[in-house]
Amino acid sequence: MGFWDSFKKVMIGDAPKPEEKAVPPAVETKTEAPAATTPDGDNPYRRVKIAHGVRGWGGPLIIEPKPGKNLIYCVTGGGIHPVAQRIADLTGGQTFDGFRSKADFEQIAVAVIDCGGTARVGVYPMKGVPTVDIHATSPSGPLMKYIKETNFVSGVTVDNITLLDE
Repeated sequence: MGFWDSFKKVMIGDAPKPEEKAVPPAVETKTEAPAATTPDGDNPYRRVKIAHGVRGWGGPLIIEPKPGKNLIYCVTGGGIHPVAQRIADLTGGQTFDGFRSKADFEQIAVAVIDCGGTARVGVYPMKGVPTVDIHATSPSGPLMKYIKETNFVSGVTVDNITLLDE
């Protein structure tokens, strides 16, 4: 097995074979997720627009958590990054520390990463998860073919996040 094969196996795991069914991992969360609807039937989540920052690339992304897909997944290595917290505060989504626990990709509304451009920068776009990089990166690395302006934005600070719904 070559270096890149080993690297991909470590970063994204083995893909299930066509006859196998993937079993979604259990989710450990620190707090309970918000209720699916408010008492009057309204959606508890709001939309935000996330634009690229100075020297950043991609986007803008419109993020709207939904019941069952409400995690603001933070993979920045130091707890919950202020960008992830701001997205959660504005949308009503739930922050989730991706270094402390794992969640199914289907539960992630947006992934906030701090990758300089090789691994995580492409993993989440490849899995269909909108991705916000706090570093000003552009498509690069072995997974760059998955990084599009429609699923990735970089160089993001809290000032690049705007509430769309009041």
